[in-house]
Amino acid sequence: MKNEVGKPLLELKDLKVWFPIQKGVMRRTVGHVRAVDGINLSLERGETLGIVGESGCGKTTLGRTMVRLIAATEGQILYRKEIDSDPVDLAPLNQRQLRPYRRDIQIIFQDPFSSLNDRLTVERVIAEPLQATGMHNVSDRRARVSELLEAVGLSRQHLDRYPHEFSGGQRQRIAIARALAVKPRLVICDEPVSALDVSVQAQVINLLKDLQEEFGFTYVFVAHDLSVVRHISTRVAVMYLGRIVECADTREIFRNPQHPYTEALLASVPSPDPRDRMDASRLLGGAVPNPAAPPPGCHFSPRCRYATEACHTIDQVLQHRSGGATDHEVACIRHGELSLETSREQSLAMSDELPDDAVRRA
Repeated sequence: MKNEVGKPLLELKDLKVWFPIQKGVMRRTVGHVRAVDGINLSLERGETLGIVGESGCGKTTLGRTMVRLIAATEGQILYRKEIDSDPVDLAPLNQRQLRPYRRDIQIIFQDPFSSLNDRLTVERVIAEPLQATGMHNVSDRRARVSELLEAVGLSRQHLDRYPHEFSGGQRQRIAIARALAVKPRLVICDEPVSALDVSVQAQVINLLKDLQEEFGFTYVFVAHDLSVVRHISTRVAVMYLGRIVECADTREIFRNPQHPYTEALLASVPSPDPRDRMDASRLLGGAVPNPAAPPPGCHFSPRCRYATEACHTIDQVLQHRSGGATDHEVACIRHGELSLETSREQSLAMSDELPDDAVRRA
């Protein structure tokens, strides 16, 4: 599906989410955990942006801040309802002011066993956002819920059942139907398949891609699994310690990584071929630095095997890769001189010989 021509649907400018560290009886603030630390990002209409990184890098916090489940400490969340309309900054809006925009940005949570209320029937679970946005006619709501269930591969017979009667994959389909009930423009997918079996993961991914082609949704897909991100994303942003360190087209990221952290993530992906040996020298050592006291200079420098003295002292920001054929941004002082590697399996997987719908045969 081609992206609509126009300005970005959503733009993040210098976005920060810092959580206070409080101590003592008086709950005095002694520091901050920098969960999201100065993100600049744009999201085009109709695309799927994958966000990857280690646990604790700020992926989920970033996604929840986009949908304003978490308030931003600083920065802007610029949303354009129409292609050429003026952007609205969602960051400073209160709950009443946010209400007109709630239906445009929805979220699918990671765990289908805790995100659904087991005391409500499937019909009530999916109908809640419809009722909240003004659909008060009971018969109209029931008809709409029935359509949504069929769209996600379930049937009208499931209307009066409860979530605990379904498998994990079916529960996630219900969660997807709930998120899509109000016809959003942007859907934040917070690791929606990580709790599911591999075969069920493929089914849910195929469902999300089919719904995007049919209705033109824009996705932000947060995930740990790079193989999942590879199949569903059109662009990938790599996060480390609250910052984006590399962002490019999916094929470009997997074929030609420019940041050492991206190289290490790709090296950690297991190969299905038992004859392939993992290169231990490319795997990450050490531990993730404390987000309340990040290291000076490049935050990745204490774990980077290519780090120089300048890396430990000069802070890095995203910059366009010089000489690149595609729009490729990287935050590394040595990105023009390093020759990074990707695994043989990943390189072959992103070759032109592999069809985009390969996941359908998983």
